[in-house]
Amino acid sequence: MKKILVSLLALLSVTWWVTPSVAYREGHIMYSGMTVEEYNNFVPNLVSNDEYIWCNYKIDNPEYENIIGNFLEPEALIPFISLSEMLMALDAGKINIIELQQPVAEYFFKLKGNNEKYIPYVITKGVTYYLSMGFKENSKWFEPFNETIKSMTEDKTLLFLKAQYVMDAEENPKPVKFEKFPDAETVKIAVTGDMPPIDYVAADGTPAGFNTAMLAEIAKRLKINIEFVSINSGARAAALASGRADGVFWFWYDKSTKTPRDVPTGVTLTEPYYSWDTFYYVGKKLYK
Repeated sequence: MKKILVSLLALLSVTWWVTPSVAYREGHIMYSGMTVEEYNNFVPNLVSNDEYIWCNYKIDNPEYENIIGNFLEPEALIPFISLSEMLMALDAGKINIIELQQPVAEYFFKLKGNNEKYIPYVITKGVTYYLSMGFKENSKWFEPFNETIKSMTEDKTLLFLKAQYVMDAEENPKPVKFEKFPDAETVKIAVTGDMPPIDYVAADGTPAGFNTAMLAEIAKRLKINIEFVSINSGARAAALASGRADGVFWFWYDKSTKTPRDVPTGVTLTEPYYSWDTFYYVGKKLYK
C-alpha cells in the first residue's frame, strides 16, 4: 500500500508539470501598443509558436514552486496598461505574479520596503530584449536621432549614462536639466514612466532617469528642444499615428537575428540603445 501511495504521488507530481491547471495569473505591461482585444489574440499565437520556450528559467525560490502555474497557459497572462495599475492588482490579490525586465526589477528591489514585501519567484534568461526610439516612417527626425544614438554608443556616452542613471540609480531620480535653444525646433517625445529607472516619471509628473538624460544629450548635440508627452505604454503607436508625439521609446525582443518583433506598420526604429537578457517574475512574499 505504501509503495502504491508513493507511486501515485510521483505520478501526480509529473502530471502537474505536464498538464497543469492555471494556478496563477501573471501580470505584464502592454508595451506593444495593441488594444487589449488585439493583445489577447496575439498571446495565444505567441505561445503556440513556442516563443516562451526560448527562456531557460529557474525557480529562484523553491518554496514558491507549488504556486507557480504553467508559463505556456495564455489565459493566465493578464495585460496592464501601466506599471502602477499592475502593482495595485498584485497588492489586491487580483494577480499572483508580475513580469519585470531586469533593469526595472533591480531598481524595484532597491526601493524602500520592497525586499520585505516582494520576492522573485522565477528568473528567466535566454532572450535578448532591446530599447530603441520609434518614429513614423519618413519622419525627418528619424535619421538625426538614429545617427546621434550611434555616435553616443561609439563614444561611450550611453555607457556612462547607464552607470549613472541605472546602475547607481537613486530611489527618487532627480530631474535632468535641458539646455534651451531659442528659436530652435521642438520635438515631442512620449514618456510612460513604466520602466523605472529607464523610462521614469516622478510623482509630480516630471520625467527623469536614463531616457531623459539620453534625450538631454541628444537635444544638446542636435541643438533642438524637447517637449515631453505623458502617455501609457499601450498608447505609444497611437501617439505617433495621431501626431501627438514625434517619437516614442520602443521595447522589443529578439531570439537570435536581432530583428525587431511586435513593431506596428508605419513605425521605424532607431539602433537599439539599451539591451538585457533577463526577466524577473515577482510576487508577494508568503513567509516572513
